[in-house]
Amino acid sequence: MARLGLVFLITILVGTAAFIVRGETARGASAIGERAALTTYVAQIEPLRLAVNRLLEEADPILGAYREHRIPARVAAGRFSRLEQRFAGYTIQIAAIRPTTPELTRLQRVYLHTYFYEDAYLSALAAALPARDFESLPHTANLQRAMIIEWRTGLHVLAQRLGVPLPADLAVAGRGEIAPSPEGS
Repeated sequence: MARLGLVFLITILVGTAAFIVRGETARGASAIGERAALTTYVAQIEPLRLAVNRLLEEADPILGAYREHRIPARVAAGRFSRLEQRFAGYTIQIAAIRPTTPELTRLQRVYLHTYFYEDAYLSALAAALPARDFESLPHTANLQRAMIIEWRTGLHVLAQRLGVPLPADLAVAGRGEIAPSPEGS
């Protein structure tokens, strides 16, 4: 009878150990999958984000020349329309990114909406330049900034939890100028 109790106890201990190991293995595999998903997401987003930043740096020289009357309004509007069309191309590329985890999918949705707002603003600005009608421009800069900060913070929290390094410049996303001003800063 004692031997039967010992066999039963050993069976329970082995089963419990196997259950714990399976749980830890599943958690480990899940973390590895999440790390890979985050790394892949950042590798997809970062080149586009940096290209968009460079593209938007082209807005100030156009607007500066427009303000100083070095180029006519129709020329500024044409240049801005082309800039907006290039931006729209980046918006499509950002929209095509499909993260593989629910958390990254939520963050991606937030980030993508900043592109929708920016594209709408750039389009409205291009249309407003010829008539100098800036009263009708959408006021979305604060909302965009908040959304970018939500996205950036979410990525940092996730990266910290998973032990994944993020590009250093990501820490400043949302801190600069969001919407180029036709009337100067």
